[in-house]
Amino acid sequence: MQNTRKIFAYLLIIVSSGIFVQAQKSTDSKLKEVKVYLHFIGAEGIESKILPLKRKVPRQAPLFPAIEAMLKDPTEAEQKLGYHSAGYGDMKLVSVKVKKGTARIDFSRTISKGYNPGDLQTLAFESAVIKTAKQFPSVKKVIVCVNGMNEFGVGLIIDAPVPCPKVF
Repeated sequence: MQNTRKIFAYLLIIVSSGIFVQAQKSTDSKLKEVKVYLHFIGAEGIESKILPLKRKVPRQAPLFPAIEAMLKDPTEAEQKLGYHSAGYGDMKLVSVKVKKGTARIDFSRTISKGYNPGDLQTLAFESAVIKTAKQFPSVKKVIVCVNGMNEFGVGLIIDAPVPCPKVF
């Protein structure tokens, strides 16, 4: 009788382990590993690069969650290495639309008096968004808009934001 109980207990452990592994595989099959580009300044704070970190996002339509993940702060360990979010001014992702190879990615941010993110920070953010988006084969060109405006490129040269093009 005792041997029967032991065998039953072992079988229960084996079966439940199999169910756990199957559930884990099912969850993993719904996720896709992507690169999320963040601002890297290094542990000493003297570098300035846009470098990727890997994140898992939903496999179906991964562009939106990849951009969302880009806005989040890196883990504590990643921060110690020198990674920081490329976002600025309380950025929020509003929409992502892709048509004929062009992705328009719209953000909103709070504009407050006395806070100017500066040219380098806005360009680093635009670069991070473009690199994160272009890893997907359906994206050939990226338009980055903040509060409906292009805060980058020409807007920097003329010192005024330019409205984003209406491509959709």
